[in-house]
Amino acid sequence: MLSVKRLNLDSSWHISYNKTDFIIDPWLIGSEVDGFKWLNEQWHIKEPIPISKLPNYNFILISQNYEDHCHINTLKKIPKDKTLIATEKAYKKLKKEFPKRKIILLEDNKVTSFEGLNFISLRPNKILDPIYYSIVIINKDEAIFYAPHGFTLDNKQLELINKINIKLLITTFTEFEIPKIMGGKVNPGMENVYELYNQIKPLNTINTHDEEKKAKGLVSSLAKIKYADFDKIESKNSINFIRIDNYVKKIVK
Repeated sequence: MLSVKRLNLDSSWHISYNKTDFIIDPWLIGSEVDGFKWLNEQWHIKEPIPISKLPNYNFILISQNYEDHCHINTLKKIPKDKTLIATEKAYKKLKKEFPKRKIILLEDNKVTSFEGLNFISLRPNKILDPIYYSIVIINKDEAIFYAPHGFTLDNKQLELINKINIKLLITTFTEFEIPKIMGGKVNPGMENVYELYNQIKPLNTINTHDEEKKAKGLVSSLAKIKYADFDKIESKNSINFIRIDNYVKKIVK
């Protein structure tokens, strides 16, 4: 059985899969700052699930090194015996911040096994930042494809993914663009959702990283943001969309 539960309205999740419970990208307290407050600081509009009320979980999966995914202040409040699993850039940040904690590296395009699940970190075909990973979470012959900033699969990655039945695609629906010198298109929007859907053919699709947050700083003043029309997407439902806009656990069939 697969169940998902939002922990905030952005990109923090509790997942129960193959009797294994884990958390993805917890940002549950305070603001998140990218570099400097004058550059970018954001807050949730709706309060996340309190850390003290989190459902049971075995470990924490961190997909990106950026603060809205790898939120250090939240991780400091979480019990230190919880294993952290992270993509390469997040792993380096976490090892520096938590040298005594158990942290597992997800190597690019390689399978890492933990707690009855297999994980594959997919890195985009680029060298310069910003670099946004996706993660495949495999349970036997099916998987979750988690891409909070969207993703473009190269031929090698596509060949790898096409061998797996994707039960659930979790990806952003928002288009978020800033000047190229600052990062360019941070979230690629619905065009990439349809591209991914056609490539990996998931049974279900859920949106993530789409919260309309309170923000200040240079980034928010320059950003061009286009939020998805969820009513229209839900009505048309050409991507097997499951709408979750609250903190209720949802079983994914």
